[in-house]
Amino acid sequence: MPQTTVLVGGFGFVGRNILEAIESDRTFSELVPAVIDDLSNACPGYEDVDAPSHIAPYQNASATAFLDSLGDGPRTFVFLAGETRVAESKDRPMDFIAANITEPSRFAQTNVRPGDHFILISTAGALFDGTFEVSVASPYCPKNFYGATKAAEEMVLEKLVKMRGGDFSIVRMTNVFGRFSDRKKSAIHAFTRAAIAGDEVTINGDGKQTRDFIYAGDVGRGIATLAERARRGETTEPINMLGSGQSVALMDVVAAIEKAGDRPLRYQQIEAKELIATEPRDVIASPADVRVLLGDTITPFEEGIKRTHAYYADSG
Repeated sequence: MPQTTVLVGGFGFVGRNILEAIESDRTFSELVPAVIDDLSNACPGYEDVDAPSHIAPYQNASATAFLDSLGDGPRTFVFLAGETRVAESKDRPMDFIAANITEPSRFAQTNVRPGDHFILISTAGALFDGTFEVSVASPYCPKNFYGATKAAEEMVLEKLVKMRGGDFSIVRMTNVFGRFSDRKKSAIHAFTRAAIAGDEVTINGDGKQTRDFIYAGDVGRGIATLAERARRGETTEPINMLGSGQSVALMDVVAAIEKAGDRPLRYQQIEAKELIATEPRDVIASPADVRVLLGDTITPFEEGIKRTHAYYADSG
């Protein structure tokens, strides 16, 4: 039977890709999306999304009233809200504690009811120090304060949701890029916009640091797949990974963007020792783990870059 899938923060980057996956793939036709979003990170065009929505902070009492209006049946929550800027976490630690631990905990305590399934969208790279291949069984060893708050959020919300009689899953994502990323400031998005505009960008460090980049369309499909499995009552993994299972150096990102646009990217390099010290040197997710939700249908990196470049070129 159809089941409401509530995307908390659903008009942002990842949320819009989930909504697109649900709308475009008949596999997910029994998922009925609803959105709570305060529009602080909403992608342009959210007004055209055909789904019940509540425009307000998820912490407001009105959000709870909206959830109550959706009916008494079990729901799947996909929780996308929170602070994500690694570099800012050391300067605003209490804000990150509030956004990634306190407020999500209060939401779960107030709104989760027996039979609900709560999917927390978390991070892969920031939970670990970048010295090994990341798997769902890897022990926490965050290299920055942001990662520490996400580790705590995972543990605290799991206990709260289960105390409320709900089921709990985690989806840890690597570095996501792609469509609906208009508000993203991460390297691929900033570099792609700059390449199109002819602007200069700054590359921190030697450019040899690597990340596991995953195309946003794959992320949307992977999360929708988990929600659909939960709706069917299938056994799901408590921790899930969404990545590509391969690692790409920053300078290779530059080369792929230049190839997609058939023009050079203007850049300068700086040491940025203090910033580099807070970030993992290398991130790669276990290929076996990412296949649990994605199988063998992962978008190749250069193809994802081409689609991202086309998205910005068409919207500019």
